[in-house]
Amino acid sequence: MTTTTAKLSPAVTRARARPLRLPLAAAALLLAPAAHAAWSFVPTLDLRETYTDNVAQQRAELARSQFVTEISPGFQLKHKGPRLTVNARYGLRYYLMQDKDIAGTNRSSRYLQADGKAKVIDDLLYVDAMARRGQQAISQFGQLNSGSNYASGNRADVSTWRISPYLVHRFGATARSELRYARDSVDTGRTGLGKTDGDTLSFMLNSGPAYRKVNWGLQLTEQKIRNQTGSDISVQNANATLGYQVLPTLNMNAGMGYDKYDYQSLGGANGGKAWNAGFAWTPSRRSSLTASFGHRYYGPSRSLKALHRSRHTNWSIVYDDSVQSTRSNFLMPATVSTADLLDGLFTPNYPDPIERARAIEAYMRATNLPPSLDHSINYFSNRYSLQKQLRASAGFRQGRVNAMFSVFRVRRTALSVRDTDSELLGSSSNTLNDSTDQKGLTATWDYRVTARTSLNLNSEILDNSSLSTGMQSRSSAVRFGVRHQLRSKLSATLDLRHVEGNTAILGGRPYTENAVSASLSMQL
Repeated sequence: MTTTTAKLSPAVTRARARPLRLPLAAAALLLAPAAHAAWSFVPTLDLRETYTDNVAQQRAELARSQFVTEISPGFQLKHKGPRLTVNARYGLRYYLMQDKDIAGTNRSSRYLQADGKAKVIDDLLYVDAMARRGQQAISQFGQLNSGSNYASGNRADVSTWRISPYLVHRFGATARSELRYARDSVDTGRTGLGKTDGDTLSFMLNSGPAYRKVNWGLQLTEQKIRNQTGSDISVQNANATLGYQVLPTLNMNAGMGYDKYDYQSLGGANGGKAWNAGFAWTPSRRSSLTASFGHRYYGPSRSLKALHRSRHTNWSIVYDDSVQSTRSNFLMPATVSTADLLDGLFTPNYPDPIERARAIEAYMRATNLPPSLDHSINYFSNRYSLQKQLRASAGFRQGRVNAMFSVFRVRRTALSVRDTDSELLGSSSNTLNDSTDQKGLTATWDYRVTARTSLNLNSEILDNSSLSTGMQSRSSAVRFGVRHQLRSKLSATLDLRHVEGNTAILGGRPYTENAVSASLSMQL
């Protein structure tokens, strides 16, 4: 790894992502006081040659084989200090093919993941910022993106960013308050789902350490969303909570609140009173269980979160229901973070969080793991929905073996009118998202043969249904790879991949893709 004293702004300039310049430039200005500190800037270059028998992932009679040369320059930018934390990855992908007239393929793509936190004034003013750019699935009934970034069917570039300054004030040991403003944006570049900008103002007041047995809190939020192609939306939420410590490891809690949305509802209420009651049990530092039940304007509401970590395993089960949209899911992805799951597994061997984060990133890059284990959940829609999701994930690490798996199920029931999707789906298909059911499984396995050579196996299965229309699709992918570390900053990989599916976008006809890839990955 190379350490330089480069400022943030040149790195941001390299991104060349026009929709993201404003938030990143603002973040750079806010972070300028810490510019004298050391930054870690690592240029990267990936070269990949792939042979595929179905480059555009089309049905059998339209499949075309192709050699694809992929050139991917990029960089990693990091800093972690007492006043500033920055973590960014950016890359360009260029695809060169024998035939230049193949419909349904990309010639280039970009990805960006950037997060920053700054302490501007101690114990008073802080700033959070994030930016993302990458390809996302348009429909839950389209082709599966699993390593074939050169195929453009069912994909669109989505750009999101958020910058959020906030003020913190402590009332001695009595309470802590936070006043936060957030400006964010989501741009899909897609007809029927236009660019949206949001402004959110929130206030929190929570009890301090002076309250030993009893804790309380108040949260108020107001959000305005401006839509370039549709109606603007406003959201207001208020919630008051009260908790009591029954035992050192057990807390009981309850809350009351009010929700108000101004989307065009299907005839029911789009706001009303809410209440909930539950508990939080923490029998040890490695285990916790929180659960609640209650009622909101859309009906019964429940949540569950169970976590357990041992020396070699990391387990998680999460259930929740909430009002969501495509926009909110892009800003706060509903996925299982691969890095978070690995964090618990790497803790015994890397107790220092900075060293652990570097080890996790190196491992993910070496094994070609995705940022999240269930990345195909979100799809394009203008509608607000009641989203109920259940997830279970686990990781295992011992000796030469690392393994992870994640299963999920997401049910969405539309709360707003279907007319908002007419331009996106067409008037004949705008009932597609009335009620949907998604199920999936992802599993990864890695075996270290020697200090420099490893084998990895990744697989995923997705099953999507429209309960309102009866439309269904099922996709699966499996990839086997061999990786060898040639030098400290140079590795080579050989991958075999098989993808198959039966999608509504292709008229219900099945498609398959078989591919073999050889690649070199360098840190310059």
